[in-house]
Amino acid sequence: MRRPTIKDVASAAGVSVTTVSHALNDKGRVDDGTRRRIKDIAVELGYAANPRARALRTGSGRTIGLVTGLEADQTPDRDSRFDWYMRTAFAGASQALRRGYALVLMPPSDQASWIRDLAVDGVLLIDPEPDGDLLVQLLERKLPVVVIGGSAGSRGVASVSLDRSSAVTAVLDHFVRTGRRHTALIADDGQRQMTVGTIDAFRRLSADAPIEIADTSAGRSVGGADAARRLMARHPEVDSVYVPLDSIAVGCISAIAAVGADIEVVTADGMVAQAYGITGVDTRREDQAAAAAELLVEQIETGEIPQSRVFSAGLVER
Repeated sequence: MRRPTIKDVASAAGVSVTTVSHALNDKGRVDDGTRRRIKDIAVELGYAANPRARALRTGSGRTIGLVTGLEADQTPDRDSRFDWYMRTAFAGASQALRRGYALVLMPPSDQASWIRDLAVDGVLLIDPEPDGDLLVQLLERKLPVVVIGGSAGSRGVASVSLDRSSAVTAVLDHFVRTGRRHTALIADDGQRQMTVGTIDAFRRLSADAPIEIADTSAGRSVGGADAARRLMARHPEVDSVYVPLDSIAVGCISAIAAVGADIEVVTADGMVAQAYGITGVDTRREDQAAAAAELLVEQIETGEIPQSRVFSAGLVER
């Protein structure tokens, strides 16, 4: 059976091919009644625009790139990071597809070599390095960009992020409800906005509580275990610990279990929290990704920088 064409729609509607194109793409001066009638006829005929032809005509491939600073290593704790990344990608791809865009996953390594020739309409950028030049390079390409998990500072770029104070507050309130009285934080040694924001919020909301920084040079789980051992040696009174990164939490849980200490661990909700049956912070990862994709499509199609969004954290108690 022959696939219906735009000419078939135009013939059935009694209008020109140009009018059909404008009506289906919500462009041009087509009155609402005619636009609705043309769309109904297109549905009845089973017409769908050829994406390759549309890309050639408009100069848009209707694709969005997802770029991350996720380490491209082979350390034992890579699985939890991959889970986090794929949850972001799937939610972003689903929302982009609803708006007629495909999501393209860009490799985290050797970014400088491909960014110059990146053929997409816009980019979702996950928590860029504060001192890195990736965002600068993307903006130099005049590409629309929306940042996930942080902000772009004063560069005039929309972002979608988590209110880190809400995450820390949710964890501290949970520990109070479960009878814990001496809480600590174990964070990674990176400088990404997620880490810095969490440490700042913890200091502000729990000023006298100890903070240990995990050395991740040998891997996050190893660094988490070492940090937990230091914490228990220096602060034997601690009975609860918030570990924002679940790949670090794996090591903490192992070190705590090895000495039989009664210390509750809370981490980001995901495969680690589920596997160990511990309470997890809902970082609204899927909500952030979907919202970011929507903002990016809005910017691509209007040329206007949309309003940034901030989500409050939730808690999945186990």
